[in-house]
Amino acid sequence: MCKFFSGVTVQGALRASSIETTEENLLQLKYEPKSVWGYVEVHIEQGPVLENVGLPLGSVKGIAGQTRLKVTVKGTQGHAGTVPMNMRQDPMVAAAELIVFLESLCKQPDYYLSYDGQCTSSTVESLAGSLVCTVGEISTWPSASNVTFTVDVRAMDDSGREAIIYEFSNRLYHMCDRRSVFCNVERKHDANAVVCDPGLSTQLKSASYTALKRITGEDPGDIPVLMSGAGHDAMAMSHLTKVGMLFVRCRGGISHSPAEHVLDDDVWAAGMAVLAFFETLL
Repeated sequence: MCKFFSGVTVQGALRASSIETTEENLLQLKYEPKSVWGYVEVHIEQGPVLENVGLPLGSVKGIAGQTRLKVTVKGTQGHAGTVPMNMRQDPMVAAAELIVFLESLCKQPDYYLSYDGQCTSSTVESLAGSLVCTVGEISTWPSASNVTFTVDVRAMDDSGREAIIYEFSNRLYHMCDRRSVFCNVERKHDANAVVCDPGLSTQLKSASYTALKRITGEDPGDIPVLMSGAGHDAMAMSHLTKVGMLFVRCRGGISHSPAEHVLDDDVWAAGMAVLAFFETLL
């Protein structure tokens, strides 16, 4: 059971524990990069790849960059029966068209993106393996004349992600003009992609192979190397030191849900892989 205590601030609780949260004191807690060798994170995959290939572990090559947008579409609340179709300014229909276009853009970026100094063929090729675009929330508050929806764009290539956002925004304004509705795009969050340290990734892949062979007595085959579409603590730690990640298989790729599940044997395999990883450092 959770209990809520009113009137107690985080700063007050820290002071009660003799911790003064001044800027000077916080700087004293800061890690020096030279004092940290590296950072390794073990996490469930939050995706279906490992379950699909039938292996409990995978090494991670990088974490996708993320951009979140809020799109607002404003029109006119015309009468459902008296405003002719060619005179309507329905924001819901415009929003639906924008969402369908976003899906098409992210499924076939090579079809929509034009090649220039910033968007090269290699950029477009990189998007083919990592680009994911989703709409998380749609709202018609306070009335049907006002529609908002959120967009989440993720990719390993930051310049490619920016190219997608530019193309979506550019097409958005043209579509809204054609439908005589007002549209606005706000950037709510940005995080650059993080490439895992190649050395750590190789060591974790080798350690996973060693662990699975020890457990089963058989050759597990090639250990998958995956890209993470979800954000992780390793993104923040990458500003301090080199990072590596090990993914653990989860049922159905489901996370952040009561249905999230990982096998005890897979957790054991992850622990054995971490042990094998440390053995290589001794």
